[in-house]
Formats: sequence, C-alpha cells, structure tokens
Amino acid sequence: MDYAEVNAIRTQYQAGLWPQFLQMLQIEGLRGWSGQSVEFNFPVVAIVGENGSGKSTLMKTAACVYDNKDRDKRFYPSAFFVETHWDKIQGVKIDFRVRRGPNVDSFRTTKPTQRWRVPENGPKRDVFLLDIARTLPLDASVGYAKIARLAAAEIESAEINDAFRERLSHVLGRNYKKARFATSDVDKNRQIGLLEREWGELSQFHQGAGEDATLDLFRTLQGIPENSLLLIDEVEASLHPRAQRRLVRFLLWLARQRRIQVVLSTHSPYVLQELPQEARILLLPGPQGLSVVYGVSAEFAMSRLDDEVHPEVHLFVEDREAEVLLREILASTEETGKLLHRVAINPVGPANVVAMLGALGKTGKLPYRSAAIVDGDHVDANCLSLPGTLAPERMVYAELKAKGWPNLSQRFGIGAGTLLTALEDAMLEPDHHKWNAKVGDQILKSSVSVWEVLANEWCRSCLDPEKRKNLAEAITATADAG
Repeated sequence: MDYAEVNAIRTQYQAGLWPQFLQMLQIEGLRGWSGQSVEFNFPVVAIVGENGSGKSTLMKTAACVYDNKDRDKRFYPSAFFVETHWDKIQGVKIDFRVRRGPNVDSFRTTKPTQRWRVPENGPKRDVFLLDIARTLPLDASVGYAKIARLAAAEIESAEINDAFRERLSHVLGRNYKKARFATSDVDKNRQIGLLEREWGELSQFHQGAGEDATLDLFRTLQGIPENSLLLIDEVEASLHPRAQRRLVRFLLWLARQRRIQVVLSTHSPYVLQELPQEARILLLPGPQGLSVVYGVSAEFAMSRLDDEVHPEVHLFVEDREAEVLLREILASTEETGKLLHRVAINPVGPANVVAMLGALGKTGKLPYRSAAIVDGDHVDANCLSLPGTLAPERMVYAELKAKGWPNLSQRFGIGAGTLLTALEDAMLEPDHHKWNAKVGDQILKSSVSVWEVLANEWCRSCLDPEKRKNLAEAITATADAG
C-alpha cells in the first residue's frame, strides 16, 4: 500500500475537498437487495463478494444516480434492469445521498409497477461505467472483424499523452514508446488501439488481454473530467498481481489529482491490500439476506470466496497476533486443544469489524455458526474477549517480564542478557504493534516466530486456567449449538 498517498487522500477527504460525492446508496426490491444501504467513506472503495452477492447491481445502480452532464451518455435503470417474461421488477426503491459542495441532499428513484420514476432536477455529474465487457477481445466485438479484414489506411490518430503513457508502462511493466488510437478507412466510429515497443507497433487485435483492456482504460482515464464518478467492474480482469497493485495505486493518485470518486468491484486480494480499511466493503449473503460489512481484512474477504473445508464454527479476531494467542490458549491443554479441529480462526480487522460480525452472528445473519472475540482492551456485548484487559502484546510482554522472562533464553537459543535487552527495549516503543518486529530485528528472528514463542510461553507460565476454561466452554457452546 502507498501509505503516503492514502494518508494524503484521507486528510483531504476529511477536509471536504471532494465537492461531488456519492455518500450512500440504499436498494430495496432489486435482485436480492431488501433495503440494505452502502456508505462510501473514502474516495476510492472496493466492493468484494462472491458471484451473485449483488456487486454488479450496486455498481449499475450507482451509475444511474446522476443525471450525466452529457445527456447522450446518461445511464438509465430501465436499460440495466430489464423486465422479462421471467423477471418481474416492481416495488423497487433506490435511495441515495449525495454531497454537492457544502450541501448534502437525498433523492429517490422508484419503480412501483411498470415505469421507472427518477427524481426531477436530480444531481448532475459526469459518470463513467466500465463493465466486464471491456475485456472482450477486439476481434470478438461487433464491427471490428470487418476492420481487421478490410482496413487499408488510417484517416485519424489520437495519442495517449506522455504522462499517461508512462503510467501505462509502469502498470504493465513494459516500456511503451507510443500509445495511440487510430481510426481506419473502414469505420470512422470504431477506433483501434496501438502500442509501440522497441520492435514495432502492435494493434489491439494482437495485444495480450491485459494490454488490450488496460489501454482502453487509460484512454478513458486520460479524458475523465474533474469531480467525476468512475465505476470499474472487476478491475483486476486479465492483470497479474503486480499490475493490479500498480493500477490501484495509479487510481488513488488520479482520484486525488482530479477529485474523482472511484468505486471498484473485485475478487482480488491484491486490490484490497492496496486500499485502507475504510475503503473495503464486503457483501456477505446469509440466511436472512445480504449483510454489508465494512473494513474487513483482505484475508477474511478472500476466505469468503474460497472453496475450503467448512469448520463447525468460525472465530473472528482482530489480527494475526490475536489469532496466534487464541490458538496457543486452546492448544495449551489436551482437552481444549480438541477445539482446534472444529474451528477456523479468522483475523478480520479492527475491533469495530469484529463487533459488527459478532452482532451479525448473534442475529443469525451469517451463513455459518460463529463467535467474535475481541482483544482484552475492548469490551462488546456481542463478543467474547481474550484474557486480560490489555492488547495481547502489552499483556504478554508485561506478564512475562513480571515473571522474569521464564525459559525464553533457552527457547530462543540466545544469551539472557542480549534477549532481555531486546525485549525491554521493544517495550519502550509507544506502538505495541511494532514490538515483535523490533525484538526480531535484534535477535535475527521473524516477528511471527518471536510472537509464537512469547504467546506459547505466556500460556505455560501466566495463563489463568479458569479463563482458558471459560473461553473454551463459550466456543464449545457455539460449536454445539443448533
């Protein structure tokens, strides 16, 4: 993640420097949406969810919010949500809230029976929707096969400017000397993209799928006006992981430069990892309908899309440190260790995300049995807690120090003086999340291995057996429920 870029955008967004912004979208009566709302809390957000969870519906609905400044390019819900012999689309309500300068206004689009009703004097904005059709090979698109067969000359050419060509080269990891779009003598309404490399020029008829789709994307991005809304479905399509990361970083930069709002849909962890937590939105189908979960970790979001062994109960914790500590607590006796074969421990993000998932689980809105477990320095009525009243690192370090750092010198294979100096120096760092890495740097171990040893020794030397028993019984009760 480009933390400097993300922090710059966060600061400017909080200062109100995005004068046009879609803040909220609520959908009822359309493709499984039953009144759920989605809040957009960052200028570039990613929507993630399994196929059929509602991502495309959300993207298309967002495209219809605004009366496009170019009336010929306006998106209408009647074009996206076509009523057929099999699909009756009635009783639809789409509410949305937009910011325009200092003003925040709410609007509603409806389809009570046969006709769509859009707001009079609705908000105006340039809107660009790039759906998955953009990845269709050029020779499979209507009209282009004829150009491929018959074109004999160019009648016009428009170049991608040098700044965007260089960005395109960076995203795809190739040095393009020129990027342009040519109009042939066969059809003046259909352009052909060309990329020039060290050995010559290559048209979109012969470019790789990633080159083809990204070249088209950059043509749109080069001309996108300030304050626009940009919607990209499956942004990672046809791109390898490094290109995905670079593309998201470029979109962050562009969003800040032109104050555009970007909404992406994705199935890629690499896309999510380039965005801050407030920019990640998970659509999670359950037995009581769709749930919208904000700020999830990339790992948890992807685990919901994977075909994996299904445990009896999912345990939600804040981060990897909490996961390791919980696993060590359960493994510290033979009896409680049996639970490890029945559960999956998922780091999902900060305490508010754990609490949200805890509430969803308690009300039966998740498609599996679950329990949420916050760190000891947080309390929530819908969650269990790890032992203690401090963050895991602070608790483990402090209690091991109070006992004289038992057995650690032998376990790390390092002299006691060197090890104790590293441990106690780390505790001077205000940010406890850095402690394990600081110790690891001093004793030449990874932060993960440092924490695993410390958590294991804490369980052996400091853990209250009654607290272990109570936590294990609460997890067992969840696993045995229903």
